[in-house]
Amino acid sequence: MNGIGCIKVDIAMSGSAYHAHAPHDSVTLPMAPDDLQNAIDKVTRYGTHGFNIEDIQVSGAFEKLHFVEDELVSLRAMNAMAECVKRNPDIDYDAVRDYCDNFDVPVDPLMVGNVIMQAEEMPLTGYSVDIENEHPTPMDLQRAYGLTLIDRASEELGACMEDNRLTDGTKASLAGISELLSNVPAEALGAKMESGGDVCLTPSGIFDRNSDGIDLMKYDLPELIQAAFDGDRDFVPDRIVVYAESREKAKAGIDISQPLTLPMDSGDLQDAIKAFADMEGVEPGDIVMSDYELHGRFLEYSWHDFDMDEPIADMNRFAQIVVDHPDLSVEELFYYNDEHEIYDIDGIIEVAEQFASRLAEESHEVGLDELEESKCDEAELVNSGGETVEDNTLPGGER
Repeated sequence: MNGIGCIKVDIAMSGSAYHAHAPHDSVTLPMAPDDLQNAIDKVTRYGTHGFNIEDIQVSGAFEKLHFVEDELVSLRAMNAMAECVKRNPDIDYDAVRDYCDNFDVPVDPLMVGNVIMQAEEMPLTGYSVDIENEHPTPMDLQRAYGLTLIDRASEELGACMEDNRLTDGTKASLAGISELLSNVPAEALGAKMESGGDVCLTPSGIFDRNSDGIDLMKYDLPELIQAAFDGDRDFVPDRIVVYAESREKAKAGIDISQPLTLPMDSGDLQDAIKAFADMEGVEPGDIVMSDYELHGRFLEYSWHDFDMDEPIADMNRFAQIVVDHPDLSVEELFYYNDEHEIYDIDGIIEVAEQFASRLAEESHEVGLDELEESKCDEAELVNSGGETVEDNTLPGGER
């Protein structure tokens, strides 16, 4: 889903006399509804305050969609719409945008989500020619439509010319019509047909205005959330939520931590940590992990205690490996590390990378116990940086 992109939303507690120090969060949509609710609860102190949407940034396919991007938008509706996009990566989102723009679809993400969920029902046909202009004018679209009509007519005439049931005289007449079509000004034909109001010409294709179109009220918000995240859609909320805090405040027990949902782009993670560090008046290196939550397959590590001094960037690397390899058995990974007393994040990452590499080589799920069959492989797993470790174990922290 790299080309799909995401929506990043900054939210902060509203109505606070100390707004600069009010709870805030930066969430990346789509995310599991429970995770989103947890973020809202943290910012609003479990509903005792409201929250404001302070910034919305979009990337990928979301840049093509037109929906409300201000403080009035429903965060839950935007999250459901984002999941609809994520679960339908092959949809032509240029066409979705053009349909919404030309068929009076409100810029409410709930309505846009309804269109996405019913995109296959859009009354859309493509042009028979490419539109070379990156920003086509109405005349460009009319010409493309006119040429499409001419091409379709020529194909029909060609099929008739091959019909042995027609007389030679009839075929001669059809040949004359075909010659006339070749001299019809495509722009004029397209403009004439469009003026009838039966079609809507857009850069992505031709929409039939006489079609029933899409039911914008098919899903209300709870139904859209269920259709996007549940139903027959394989939504697995594999996430690690870490709470970033300055080392000084973490030691003092002051909680103004910022939750970060991993995995995330490494550059975005650095930016988020730097922004939080600037707000706290400390260096990025002074931001540590004060707490964490495990979701989805990561729950296999619920018996493991990640050290609060583990770098957040390394936690992000571990999260990315697991999410990028859905066939990786996190349960076996945990038990392998536990058996070999591999408790630090560097060792966990190293084993996970070796397992992921073996999966790629053999193209099937491999049990981690197979890694023990080769002493050479095991040596690579338990020795790093040229060090020799006693008893075939990686250096690890205390459980």
